[in-house]
Amino acid sequence: MLQRGAQPLEAFPGTQQPWRCRCLRCGQINSPRYNDVVNKGSGPCRGACRSRKIASSLMHDGIKATATMEQHGWLPLEPYPGAGKAWQCRCAQCAVVKTKRLTHVRNGRARCTHCTGRVTEAAAATTIMTASGLVPLTPYPGLELRPWLARCLRCGHLGTPTLSSVRLRGHQCWACHATAFPAQRVLDEQQAVACMLTHGLHPLDPYPGRTDTPWASQCTTCDSFSAPVPRTLPGHHRGCPVCARQDISPSEPGDLYLVLHDGLHALGWGVTQAGRRRLHPTRRAWQILARWRFAAAQDAWAFSRHIKQQIRGNGWPPAAQAEEEADPTWAQTASLKHVSCAQAVRIIEEIVGPAC
Repeated sequence: MLQRGAQPLEAFPGTQQPWRCRCLRCGQINSPRYNDVVNKGSGPCRGACRSRKIASSLMHDGIKATATMEQHGWLPLEPYPGAGKAWQCRCAQCAVVKTKRLTHVRNGRARCTHCTGRVTEAAAATTIMTASGLVPLTPYPGLELRPWLARCLRCGHLGTPTLSSVRLRGHQCWACHATAFPAQRVLDEQQAVACMLTHGLHPLDPYPGRTDTPWASQCTTCDSFSAPVPRTLPGHHRGCPVCARQDISPSEPGDLYLVLHDGLHALGWGVTQAGRRRLHPTRRAWQILARWRFAAAQDAWAFSRHIKQQIRGNGWPPAAQAEEEADPTWAQTASLKHVSCAQAVRIIEEIVGPAC
């Protein structure tokens, strides 16, 4: 062990047992096995000595590293910082400044995201959204694949489309698409009856000939009577309002709410609708903090996604969940250690206004 740079600090325990030793190079105390040191050549120290050995093997010459970056179209703005570390460089084509890593560039990840169009500036992103009939209500999130809260200029409803989807497909609005659906899909009598039966409804009257006209029917599950509109059925699991009373209709008014749990120090949010769905956490320990009324529940959903994006975007995880509070919607919570009630309320009031 002395020949290999380790000073034993206790009696020899055996070839297969950890042996407490001090490294003669860095001074750290380790517990290598005699058999590993002698037969496997792993060395007596796996701490600082091992880290320095790995770093030295990965270290590249500064001149060669600079030449590699320039070869791939990046002009370094500072000396080579070392293997695996961020390196301030300027793109030789568009002059944008980025932090690159030599390892990434050598492995084929040298393309500039601005030159390839994968990264868009805030002004250009706003122009794309506005040209597609959408007005952003929040600053550009920075990435094309992140939801962006916006209002539709055609119908006034809210949504969270991504810049990527708007760039590829143009106008993105759930309400506009829902309105255009009946015009694109015309059903004959046989298709309309099949649609009603698929959703658990037995028609009582002849087909009215239109998909936007109420059609008297009876539920095949609970025998209750209703008059649904055929065009709305593809968006629901069941057409009977009694069987689907816990669901939320996206076109009807809905509430966005914030709730507080003093015992768990947690903040929760969700969407509810009168007569259809109770508040997101049903335990008595949750107390209502604020409520906002929307003309369409889908707009409330958009704000619910916006709140989650803002909180999770800052790296704040869901609140710690107790066993007795087991709930599949716990993902819509945050710890009060990370975000305060005032911050959550401010996120909504900046766009919607005061709570009702």
